[in-house]
Amino acid sequence: NNKTSDLSFLTLFILIDSLIMATPAAAAPRPAILPSHGAARVKQVLSGDTVILLGKAPTPKARPPEVVFTFENVSAPRMASKANANVDEPGAFPAREWLRQMVVGKMVNFETRKQGASAGDRVYGLLTFTPPDKTETVNLAVEAVRNGHATPKAALQNTAAEDDNEGEEDEYKKNLLKAYEEAKSARVGVHSELPLVRKLKNSGEDFQMLSLVQNSEKLGAKGRIKCVIEHIFDGSRFRVQVTDPVMGDLQYSNFTLLLAGVTSPRVGNARADPPVPSEEFAEEARMFVELRLLQRELEVSMHGTDKSGVCGVGTVHHPKGNIAVELLKSGLAKISDWSVRLMSPSDAPALRIAETNAKRTKVGLWHSYQPPQLTGASQIAGTVVEVLTGDTLALLPDGEEYDSEDKLLKISLASVRAPRVGNERTGKPDEPYSYECKERLRVLTVGKPCKVDVHYEREIPLGDSTEKR
Repeated sequence: NNKTSDLSFLTLFILIDSLIMATPAAAAPRPAILPSHGAARVKQVLSGDTVILLGKAPTPKARPPEVVFTFENVSAPRMASKANANVDEPGAFPAREWLRQMVVGKMVNFETRKQGASAGDRVYGLLTFTPPDKTETVNLAVEAVRNGHATPKAALQNTAAEDDNEGEEDEYKKNLLKAYEEAKSARVGVHSELPLVRKLKNSGEDFQMLSLVQNSEKLGAKGRIKCVIEHIFDGSRFRVQVTDPVMGDLQYSNFTLLLAGVTSPRVGNARADPPVPSEEFAEEARMFVELRLLQRELEVSMHGTDKSGVCGVGTVHHPKGNIAVELLKSGLAKISDWSVRLMSPSDAPALRIAETNAKRTKVGLWHSYQPPQLTGASQIAGTVVEVLTGDTLALLPDGEEYDSEDKLLKISLASVRAPRVGNERTGKPDEPYSYECKERLRVLTVGKPCKVDVHYEREIPLGDSTEKR
């Protein structure tokens, strides 16, 4: 026997509860159920006839429920996937893009026609939407057919579908067939002579990530390229598709983008054996990014690749701000030292300030943060004896006699990083401008008295030992 939990409908939102099975855990769960009418937000567009509707979370920290919703009696071309060798059916991508640009992230009204045991894992029905530049509400299925992005099943089969709801449903079918004839006459969408057929390319398999990074810097406007954020793995890892035509053969290429300068908690994998749990605040970070970036076409600046050379490292440019900074402000990410070095030095201070504020207010990941305690004095007065790099010098404290190197204190400037000096033994060359930075600091400080305000101390590994700095 199945026990169905209560459903409640709220204005502009839907609350979708899973059906709880009284059978053993191995049994497949029943699909989510929608009211007959309501409104919901479109989280994602899967194809020209299918979307994911987002419900209202039962609690503030819970993940909102989702429902796969497909237009009734309408069929759109299949999108590229591993099942069809990563090749679209003709016109599939323009159909998906038309619907994505129309409704993703927006509220729509729904009417369910078929769901539950007869519908499998999804709901079939109608979606209506009022475009921002219009006053009339449009039926998205009819508009998709009229623009040639879908075809009515009744027309394909040359028979009318079963009349479950005479009158209103008959009118819907007539509108579909009328729109179908208009699309064929206008030869638009799938009815055109050469509908777009997209073949996906994947980083590491079909192209080298470094080549995409280099081409984006050369060909992109201001080094930026247009991409659609197709999937959110966690708060700082996304699957991205290049849509910018300036990229030539690399248009429609897919790769994993690591958000430059930050790292978010990892989302677990319940299907792994044994299951891997999510890290603290991982779900919150993913939801935070999904609501703002998922399936949006945005400009991306590429900075480099990770060690494997398969994943790209870049910055996502959103009209309302930097998502990396917003994650840090909310305590849903921490600064990634290795990837922040790939960014422009002018971009790093905003990240440092955001993380510092999150620590101070103890939000998110920093809820139990305690500032590091100094083992020595918070202020040191002395004389600069030597400049080691553009951001590190050796200081002889006042009152000490310089009779041993052990008397010197190594001081590094907080929150900045100068270009590194090379290493002759390992053959590592100097980073650009490392000599000029070191020389400038030497001219300013060597042999002069100074006062140091200590912000924090750090143990620096040196072979088998460590050095306090």
